[in-house]
This record gives sequence, structure tokens and C-alpha cells, in this order.
Amino acid sequence: MQHRILLVAGFFPPYSPLGAVRAPMLARWWSQQGHDVRVIALENPAVAGQLEHCLAPEAVRYIPFSPPAPVLRQAADSAKVLLAKPDSRIKPHIESCKTLYRQVVHFPDRYRKWIKPAVEHAVAMAGQWQPDLIYSTAPPHSGHVVACQIARRLRCPWVAELRDLWADNPYNDGHPLFEPIARRYAWTTLAKAAGHVALTRGSAKRVGRALGRPVTLSYNGFGADDFASLDNVSAHDPHRLTLVHAGIIYAGQREPTMLLAALAKLDASARARIRVIFFHDEESAVLSGAAHHGVSDCIEMRDPVPRPEILKLEREADALLLCRWNDPAEDAIIPGKLFEYIGARRPILSIGSLTGEAADIVRAGPFGVVMTDPDDIARQLLAWLAQKDAHGGRLPDLPEEPTRAYLRETQFQQVDAAMADVLR
Repeated sequence: MQHRILLVAGFFPPYSPLGAVRAPMLARWWSQQGHDVRVIALENPAVAGQLEHCLAPEAVRYIPFSPPAPVLRQAADSAKVLLAKPDSRIKPHIESCKTLYRQVVHFPDRYRKWIKPAVEHAVAMAGQWQPDLIYSTAPPHSGHVVACQIARRLRCPWVAELRDLWADNPYNDGHPLFEPIARRYAWTTLAKAAGHVALTRGSAKRVGRALGRPVTLSYNGFGADDFASLDNVSAHDPHRLTLVHAGIIYAGQREPTMLLAALAKLDASARARIRVIFFHDEESAVLSGAAHHGVSDCIEMRDPVPRPEILKLEREADALLLCRWNDPAEDAIIPGKLFEYIGARRPILSIGSLTGEAADIVRAGPFGVVMTDPDDIARQLLAWLAQKDAHGGRLPDLPEEPTRAYLRETQFQQVDAAMADVLR
């Protein structure tokens, strides 16, 4: 049965980071099933990536994003000046006030100003097109607020998808005075949804416990056509072991410190045959770390490129690098790139933590290795070098069959089942 689905997504092509592929792929999936899909999203050129979507232009309404008012930017700039003084005794207090100020002024997030016009557009649109169901996917979590208010105004069922946890997210930089208020607001808002989708088992359990209801699990997955025509690509470099990190670096959390330390343990001749390519370097964590370990010659930084080029490079690479945070809070977090890596069928080197859902998936595949000890990583690099030489300059592809469980189409069927339950 076909339905009219209103997708609320803060990030939607072309105004979305390169890794934010879930929303446009959902829209494409539903369109292929014959549903009538409309989208309300943010128009924010600051995060414009290289992604596209398959919907007609008139099916997507972009709500302009207004940056903070000049007075707010001036206050933030003043705080930065004060924080630039390393010997300032009031620096910790200013940092705390800055965090509190940011949370209060930008509540529920920095995109808050799109909430009212997005809701007004949906209500006006309902005069000609009334959705059967509203589906919000976030972050940014202000999208859930948009969907909640539209659902109330139109008396329409709403399903909330949490790509990341809104409340109790370990990557949130919350102020202790304001965090309880923000947490309560998040759970109160989500409780009004008729259904919920989470992208990891840990998140699904957390949301289920907080709201006292079942939560659908739907992994990110990869598309069956993501790597079409890339089956027989050649090695990126037949003479050097090439590792690619196509995700985002989070300084002090998800960063390649252990790999850099492993490279430093190799002799000069081995290091000369290894290259690691990155597309992101928050706070220069990669370059400064490489310099610290004396392995800058092994590191290559590149500017972001269109997604088809990233997929091709992943297939050409000898191995794919997954950086994780060595913290128990990371156990219930699965970087979306993991599934794209699985689809590329190249060995994965997962570093940073030995535990968690992502590590379990890599081991169970088996899709690669999970390591944290630089000595172990160094030995693995040498083993891959030897294997590369033995196979004519390219490591063999991983088997295809184990990857099928993580096809995006398979995972989206779980979403469809959740929506069907809500509509019934």
C-alpha cells in the first residue's frame, strides 16, 4: 500500500555532510516502493557536501538557516580572545560559562531558528498535500522538534529515528547545570512519537528503557549499488600498502594515535611502503600526531571529494581504517562508515577500542581485525605488505556473502515494518 510520507531531515542533499547518506537513501527507497515522499530540510551552505538525491525539486523544501545574531557572535568572539590567554586564572570559568551560554541560546541545538518556519510550511502544504506519516531523522535533533509540532498540528502519526542519541549521548558537551533540563526536554519530546528507530542495539535499548516501549533496530547499512562497476578496480598503489580513513576524526576521541605509534615501530624501508590517506583532521590531530611520532611521510591529507570518488578509493585501497574512542560510552556507537567499509569488501583495521558493537561486527564478519596495541598493529601492517606482494600488488577481496546482512535495503525493511505498525 502506498502512502504519503513527510521526511523531516536537518541534513539533506545538497546541504549535508558527505557522510550523511541515510536521509537521501531513505527517500530513494520509499520512492522506489511507490510512496509519495516530500522532504523538509535545512538550507545551510556551510555544510554543503557532494551528495545528490533522487526526488523532484518541488518535492523538497529547504528552510534557510539563520546564523547567530551579530551580538551573539561578538560575545563568542570576546570569549575566544579571553580563552586564548593560557595563563588566565579565569579560563576554566569562562569555558564553563561559554558552554552554558551556548546550550541556553542555541537550545535545543544551533539550528533552532528553522523550527517555526519549517512547521508553518508543513501546515500550509497540508492544504494540498496531507501526509499519512511523518518521519524525522536526526541529528540535528531540532528536526525531531519540527516533526513533533507538525504531528500535533496535523494530527498525524510521527516516527522518530535517532541516528545518534539525543539525550545521554557521550559526545555531547553538556553543561551540568543545563544538561538535566535538556535531557528532560529530549525524552519528553520523543515520548510523543508513535514509533522509534535506532541505529545500534545499545541506542535501541537506551531509548526503550527511557520511554518504556519497543524500539526498532535498523543499522545504517550500505547500498547494493554503492560499488556497482567497481568489482575489478586496480590497487591504488601496487607498490605501497594504502590505508584509507574516509570518516571523521574527533580530536582526543576518534583519532589514529595507535596507528601512528605502530608506524613509528617499523624500520624506514617498511614505512616507505605504507601510506595512510585521510579526508578530515580536526584540530590537526592527525598531522600533529604524525609529526610527534616521526611518521609524517606516511600520511596524506586530502580535501573532501564527491561520494562516488570516495567509494572508488575505498575499493582501490588495500585496507580501510576505522578509528574508535577508547571509552565504554563508545560501545553502543557504530560509525556509519563501518557499513560502507563492509560493502567495499576490503580488510578493516579497527583501532582505539577492543569492545563494543562495531568491534563485534568487524570480528564476526570476519571483515578485518580489531587492535589497540601498536606492536600488534605493526605486525599486521607487515603481514598485509607480505600478502600484497604475494598477490601481485593487491590484497584479495573479502567474501561477499557475509556482507549481505548489512545491505541498506535489508535494514530499511525494518523501518518499513515499524511504519506499518504505526499506520495500523
